[in-house]
Amino acid sequence: MKKIIFLLAVLTTLGIGFGAGCFYECNQNKIAVVDVVEVVAKSQQVQNLKVEQATKVQEITEWLKNVQNEVKTETDEEKQKELLQKYNEEFAAKREEIQQQYTENLKAIDENITQTITAEAKKKGYKLVIAKGFTIYGGVDITEDIAKVVK
Repeated sequence: MKKIIFLLAVLTTLGIGFGAGCFYECNQNKIAVVDVVEVVAKSQQVQNLKVEQATKVQEITEWLKNVQNEVKTETDEEKQKELLQKYNEEFAAKREEIQQQYTENLKAIDENITQTITAEAKKKGYKLVIAKGFTIYGGVDITEDIAKVVK
């Protein structure tokens, strides 16, 4: 969930930065707004990533149960310590791999959503797209159009 919030912050920052860079010019042109939170929530890629992560968590949980049982059945204290150290290292490696893969997938989704917003805005003639949360008044809401394309 923290990664999704980070994704939203990045997209928002991009929107603000772009808006500040062409404020004068964009007053002369069409402006769109996008509810990035809604787009992310409706994204099939994000839903798939959530399911994938849940599956991996379940697999790790099962693996940990098996490891605990194996360590408990070992009667030699030295061998128990060796097993614990071995499995702790394995767990750390698995956790790191899962986290790295999750981060890469989230980054790819972020890039995809950003590219989709940019492409759709250009196709429809918008010169500026602002995150809906930062807009009090004005702009054409293209959230639904973006959400359909992102799926």
